[in-house]
Amino acid sequence: MTNANAWFALGGVLGGVAVTGLLGLATAALNHRWGERARINADREQERRAIRDQRREACHDYLIATNAFWQAVDQLNVNASRGEQVDRSEYLRAVNNTMQDRYVYLSISSGAEVREFADSYQRVLYELANEAQDVTRDEWGKLSLKTAQPRKELREAMRKELGVPE
Repeated sequence: MTNANAWFALGGVLGGVAVTGLLGLATAALNHRWGERARINADREQERRAIRDQRREACHDYLIATNAFWQAVDQLNVNASRGEQVDRSEYLRAVNNTMQDRYVYLSISSGAEVREFADSYQRVLYELANEAQDVTRDEWGKLSLKTAQPRKELREAMRKELGVPE
């Protein structure tokens, strides 16, 4: 083999090594970029899930608090129908405080539509609380139906915002 042929052979080998090295480097760079993109997408999905779970918890806790408030108002009506004298404000203080705390959390965690329906539902609950001691059990049964539609609208708005299918 001549000296020139050796140089060509060496150049071919080194060229092949260089091309292989460049391809390896390009593959590593692309894999890194794709991996980083996948990690970013996974982080964003995890953040979306955390926000959705936070909203779900806020909605759940608020509905539980409104239910406890409703039960206390209903019991207030039962007590009044038995002739018991009860200070309404004092009787409802703890459940009202809980409901207000849950409402604050709901109002900072949910959208405008949910807040609007929560306000509407809460107004109805307060109206009924004001009437609970002044009506008979029969009248109370009719009045309590006022909560059905606002509660249904609130739950539907919550489900819509949370992306929960029907």
